[in-house]
Amino acid sequence: MKILSMLLALFLMGCVGIPEGIKPVGHFNLEKYLGKWYEIARLDHSFERGLSRVTAEYSLRDDGGVRVLNRGYSAKDQVRKAAAQDFYFG
Repeated sequence: MKILSMLLALFLMGCVGIPEGIKPVGHFNLEKYLGKWYEIARLDHSFERGLSRVTAEYSLRDDGGVRVLNRGYSAKDQVRKAAAQDFYFG
């Protein structure tokens, strides 16, 4: 159990840092980013694998956070798939 906990901690630490050589955007204007975005290129992300017509819709939550709704079409399964995630910056 202790080894599993250590591996989980190492995995999670890799998810929270900024990758080397990447600089965050300064003076970010969230309001300009809200709305629906259509994919023109992608980084490898597990949700998007095998999907086409991928979109991401960003909206403000009542508590000041941001909701992201990702959608895409699976030609293999002939269905649209969706995944939502909430973020809070506080």
